[in-house]
Amino acid sequence: MQITYRPRWSIAFFSGGISAVVFALAYCLLAIALGQPAGLIAVVAVVLSVTYLALVVVRVRRRTLTVTEDRMIAQRDAYRVTVNWADFVDAQPKRIGGLYPVDVMTFSVGIVEPIDAKGHRRKAVPPEVYEIGADRRIQVGVYVSDWHMEPIGELVTRHSPPAKSA
Repeated sequence: MQITYRPRWSIAFFSGGISAVVFALAYCLLAIALGQPAGLIAVVAVVLSVTYLALVVVRVRRRTLTVTEDRMIAQRDAYRVTVNWADFVDAQPKRIGGLYPVDVMTFSVGIVEPIDAKGHRRKAVPPEVYEIGADRRIQVGVYVSDWHMEPIGELVTRHSPPAKSA
């Protein structure tokens, strides 16, 4: 079995939506300060924001989460993380940007490769990947909102150690 997921559309738009609005507002304030006509400001702000949002959505949707019987492989923008089900620790709810709830799975160890989303080998993995623990965490909720009901939930149950009795 091998299933590949892409980030949910809502996450992709959320990822770029806030930045696009801030970008449009900053442009509008600058254009007003420079005395540009209101109609031109509005048209340019909308075109720039929509273009920026589209670029972010394409970049985010290029990421993948591949699930197999033995492991999960998360392909991110600049690197790939592989984690084995045998190393699964737990899943916790988190919030992206403090607003959007997603579940994050933690593993005791992960393998990181410097391969970007286009499949090109990079020189090195960014050091902050290890500093923030992204080398052993998978934001499963970004790809599947109700992963408990998907094959992922079954694999977690199958590979999790039995609960210790008190």
